[in-house]
Amino acid sequence: RTTRLLDVVPVGERWASIEPHLTGEPMTAELRDGDVAAVADVLDALAEAPVGPALTALPALPGEPPLDVTTGFGPGLADLVERRASPVLARAVPDLADVVVAVTGRLRSMPAAAPGLVHGDLVAANLLVDDRRRPAAVLDFGFLTTVGDPAFDAAVTSSVFDMYGAGARRTEVLLEEVFTHRHGHDPARLAVYRAAYAVLTATCFSASGSDGHFAWCVAMLGRPDVRRGLAG
Repeated sequence: RTTRLLDVVPVGERWASIEPHLTGEPMTAELRDGDVAAVADVLDALAEAPVGPALTALPALPGEPPLDVTTGFGPGLADLVERRASPVLARAVPDLADVVVAVTGRLRSMPAAAPGLVHGDLVAANLLVDDRRRPAAVLDFGFLTTVGDPAFDAAVTSSVFDMYGAGARRTEVLLEEVFTHRHGHDPARLAVYRAAYAVLTATCFSASGSDGHFAWCVAMLGRPDVRRGLAG
């Protein structure tokens, strides 16, 4: 199940949404038996969701308009990458201008993929499981949620599912292996999407770059495998 908006009500100077209660327990970032397949099942379901105009209406990121996918997901993402390449990030990544050129060039030249629903933020806490560890609900759409290439969700999910854990890199490898086995994703394509995500979201939570997410994005942009993917 997914969230469904029933009403929006004012609460002081803020607004609150009224939604049905979704049952299940948040999946833990420490993967257990069957968890990898469960995450892959969720991505399969998202990729097969019927797509329509309503799915392109959410802001791409806080303060941004919806992603423009009229000419394709890759070009729309490239436009957003160019807008989000901040001076703060450039100070931490000295060759950011070259990285952005490489990322946007690859995004605009990628063969188009059949579009699906991209969640954009499928961390462990956003996936509820039942007592058999099977997917029960997916939460928190809105952060990079759009219609796009399912490989983007595969790349981002494998990397952010256990974003800061001691075993984060191992989790990424485990998830990517299953996603790639199921769908044959090109590792270079996933690397380009990871680089795009890092540029896009680096300053989403701290304009000064003083938080852990910013440091994570800087590290991602410096990873050898990501650089190789950008080089083609």
